[in-house]
Amino acid sequence: MHLPLHGLMLIVLLLSTAYPTGAEAADTGTVMKGDAARGQALFNGKGICHYCHGVDGAIDKKPQLKPDTAAAIAKLATTAPDLRHRAALTLKDNKARFRAIREGHPGTGMFPDSTLSDQDITDLLAYLASLRQSQTALGKSPY
Repeated sequence: MHLPLHGLMLIVLLLSTAYPTGAEAADTGTVMKGDAARGQALFNGKGICHYCHGVDGAIDKKPQLKPDTAAAIAKLATTAPDLRHRAALTLKDNKARFRAIREGHPGTGMFPDSTLSDQDITDLLAYLASLRQSQTALGKSPY
């Protein structure tokens, strides 16, 4: 079976923009499935997201930090957004969120993270989705 060139291009385009439940691996172009439980452990651990965004994304529940770490964070230009409050978030899709975690988010205190694997970031994205979902009113989309 031969598809016309425009039909094949459409299929490639549709497949290349799909982000159903995970994130696209930067090096392979494959879609990975995220593990929200693992993402939560990364958020509150290795990823150190909780330093600025609060334990489990609760902005008012920041961990006790060493004085030099707390001072360095206090020098950042902006405060971290409340990840549980969708309306306050500027990044609206997982592709942008993935890029911000990997490369940093210009104009904010969020710096690039090269210690997290693509799978780690995908797991973080699944966890962040669960935070947004937990704030959804019944029958309303979290996006």
